[in-house]
Amino acid sequence: MMKFLRNGLLFALTGAFVFTACDPAEDETPVGSAPNVTVSVENEQDVYLPGDVIDLVVDFTADDPVVGATINTETEEFTITLSANGISDNVIDLNAFNVASETEGSFTIPGFEIPEEAANLTLSFTVEMEDSEERLGEGTLDVEVGENEEPLVNFSAILLAAPLQNAEGTTASKTSQTFFSTNTGETYSMAQVNGSSQPLSADIDFGYFYGSGNNQTAATIASPANYPFEYGQNAWGTRNNTLIRATSVTESQFNEANLTLINESFEDGTAGNTDGRIINLSEGDVLAFETDGSKSTGAKRGLLLIESITPGDGENGQIEFSIVMEE
Repeated sequence: MMKFLRNGLLFALTGAFVFTACDPAEDETPVGSAPNVTVSVENEQDVYLPGDVIDLVVDFTADDPVVGATINTETEEFTITLSANGISDNVIDLNAFNVASETEGSFTIPGFEIPEEAANLTLSFTVEMEDSEERLGEGTLDVEVGENEEPLVNFSAILLAAPLQNAEGTTASKTSQTFFSTNTGETYSMAQVNGSSQPLSADIDFGYFYGSGNNQTAATIASPANYPFEYGQNAWGTRNNTLIRATSVTESQFNEANLTLINESFEDGTAGNTDGRIINLSEGDVLAFETDGSKSTGAKRGLLLIESITPGDGENGQIEFSIVMEE
């Protein structure tokens, strides 16, 4: 009886051993991985701006040959469809880049120009690749896009004089350089404006006046449309309505001004009793302005820094200022 049990146990163990040795799971091929994809920018830089042209570099490894690829480009606000050499409606022709059926490789998608509407947004590039086993792998690259600063123009040490003749003076006698044009960067007298065959009045943005006596406005910058008194403007074909506002901008901020500061200063500025005239100016004051939108150059904004003032409404009375504004 014991011999039978021993033989039975041995048979059972042998059967178990044979069954285990034949387990088909031991012979299965390990499942491969999806393609590993990375996307980078050739000659990477810290800041990207609208209009920059970048080349995208795609590197990949795969357990099985790659057979297809796509690229998607989007921001938080819109999506871009790419069509270029080797790419049609976001589909990448791997043959065009000589990497079809490869398991490892690198190729460059050249000449992508960052659009203007991507300013201040994150631009995301996603490349998805498929292998012969229909596995999908993707790589994503985020590019932070800044904003192009609008070009600015500067006028330095502009010197305007107080009017030397009152309203009753003849046009010919009104020779003080009292007016300024941002179009030309030049100063003009009333005699020049009224005596010219050119329509100079359409160019004039500012005039200077010093109010004393009964007219206690002291140093005053005014638009032609809001000049404190009639000085011969009745002969002008155009009196521009430049908007002028007081600000809290400092001289150091003025010296580092950009378009953002200019726009914010104008929007937050304080108009005088007339939104085209600021009185009682002092050295160091910074004004924000917007030129008349009906001018041929359109409405443009800027800042005006008072450099110095020589008080008085006589021949020595004058003001010196500098301007930074949209080009």
